Amino acid sequence: MKKENTGSGRKARIIAAICAVVTVGGGTAGALALRSHSGEKPETSQRNTRTLSASAADSGTISAGGTVASEQFGDDLGLVNTNVRLTVEAVLAEAGDTVTAGTPLYQITEDSLAKAEKTLRSELQSAENALIKQKVSYQEEQGKASVLYKSEQLLGGSAQQTYSSALAELDSSLQQAYSDYMDALDTIGNTPSEISAKQSELDAKQADAALIQEKQKATQSDVRQAESEYRSAADQYNSIAAEYNAAAGTVRYLGKALGKDISGISLAENVSAEIQAAQSSSTEPAEDSGRGAPDAAGTADRPEMQDFNFSSQSSFHSAAVTAADTLSAENSAADSLTQLYHDAFAEYEAQKAHLANAENAFRNAESDYREYTEVLKEQESALKDAQSSVSSLEKEISSLNSTLSKARNNLSKLRSEYNSRKASYETDQLELKHTLDTDTAAGENAEYHYEITCATIEDELEKAQSAYDTAEENLRIFDEDLADGYVCAKQDGIIYSLNCQEGRSVNLNTAYVSYVDESSFYTTVELDQNDVTQVSIGDSVLIYSSETGTANGKVTAIAAGESTSLADVRFNVTVTADESADLYSGESVNVYFNAGNLKQSDFRDFDGGGNSERQKTASDGERPGFGGGMPEGFDPSNMPDFGRRKDD
Repeated sequence: MKKENTGSGRKARIIAAICAVVTVGGGTAGALALRSHSGEKPETSQRNTRTLSASAADSGTISAGGTVASEQFGDDLGLVNTNVRLTVEAVLAEAGDTVTAGTPLYQITEDSLAKAEKTLRSELQSAENALIKQKVSYQEEQGKASVLYKSEQLLGGSAQQTYSSALAELDSSLQQAYSDYMDALDTIGNTPSEISAKQSELDAKQADAALIQEKQKATQSDVRQAESEYRSAADQYNSIAAEYNAAAGTVRYLGKALGKDISGISLAENVSAEIQAAQSSSTEPAEDSGRGAPDAAGTADRPEMQDFNFSSQSSFHSAAVTAADTLSAENSAADSLTQLYHDAFAEYEAQKAHLANAENAFRNAESDYREYTEVLKEQESALKDAQSSVSSLEKEISSLNSTLSKARNNLSKLRSEYNSRKASYETDQLELKHTLDTDTAAGENAEYHYEITCATIEDELEKAQSAYDTAEENLRIFDEDLADGYVCAKQDGIIYSLNCQEGRSVNLNTAYVSYVDESSFYTTVELDQNDVTQVSIGDSVLIYSSETGTANGKVTAIAAGESTSLADVRFNVTVTADESADLYSGESVNVYFNAGNLKQSDFRDFDGGGNSERQKTASDGERPGFGGGMPEGFDPSNMPDFGRRKDD
């Protein structure tokens, strides 16, 4: 910063300069950007209300007048994003004071300090809670993002297979609807003839069953007749068998007495039990036991005659037995016993022949009975088959009628369903294709979505961390800079303005004090559209004042100014003086562009005159005027952009 004399005179000069800037600059000082304690220097802009014409010897020299201003910077509290309010109890400095870092500028009320500390600690606690919550949320959201990432990858990987399966199912569904509809049509068209054929078959089976029943009646009569004959033959056989057994018993008895071989003499059984067995089984008559009358050789298998009882036999047998007993007892002649044996054997042979005939008649009757019984069985089986066929056909006809009725009832529904599926088939295909594209894209973009999600939740976490850091920094600033109740200067400087008043709150969004930087001076002059085309950012200039002399500078900005018409287009050109320039704020100066080798006599003080003019020389000649209009072919839209500063 430039050194100056201290004291009341110097302070008065600074205040006067400040007032001059405000007065001459038309209130521009309030619009100047402030430089914060961090050292950043924002762009500045200032409009001169008047310009000055000058004459000079050099060809092409342009001059314009303006007022010198200084760069400004300031201090702020550094508290951001907080609800703290600090109330000023007393203002301890004034504009124009030269201060050093640490100089108290304001005293803060104790009540607002206590509330501020409480607020800052509460904000820090809230920020800490929010940060903890955000960290938990970060873990949860990151887990969800990971699951979604894997899900989208899996979805994308299986998208084609899912699409193919769904498309096949769609085709199958349409084909099934068509098949169901055509089946219903076929059922309605073909079932009546099937029912008719089945009905004809049923009628035939019912006729067969009726015929079998008629035959059954005749066969049952035959069975009863055969059974009667069978019983009669059995009774005849049993009667003859009794006579035969008596004769056989006599022969066996006499033969035993004579010592003859009687092993071939057997007995005949009663066939009543066999008849009973045949009748009880009805379908399976008892087999021939082989115990009928002996064959011609007398070797048939007959029961042994032991302890034969003759008490019920014929008188011949009784006499023969009595005679045999007598002869045996008296040891009479063997011939008489032998004769008796022969007579008994003859009787036995005769009865045997009768028994054989009776047995043949019995077997024939038995065979007839069995044959008729078998026929009856076959008829019963055939009747059952016919009745079963009738029942089956009736069920089939009932089922066909039910199917036909169902087909007729469902035909309209099936036709509607088929038409609906057919109509929506292409749309369904497009939806499946859209789903395929969406799922494929999801799979392809899964990583991108995951990264975006992670970046978002990381950003939220960073915001929470930043809010916590800010709250922590706010409390630190309060503890270090404000806890003693004073707001102090943070750097050395000359106070330009104090931005707080007693009883008012300190503004946390702007600087609470502004300083004048007397090591950096600039002025902004106004040029017309003709002259500005001869000036570029970075051009060297001369700055003249009869009070301080000449100083060097550079063009640092060109911006559009206020213009009344297309014929009067104005531009504001900002010129920054070198650091060695001996200038002060509020000083009136002339700025010379393209100055060349100007002489001291060529310089003029700022007199508040009209617009800038280019100097007229012998070589240059009289500059033609435009009568207040624009040169031919002039197009303002083609003017170059002068709005940006050029680096030094």
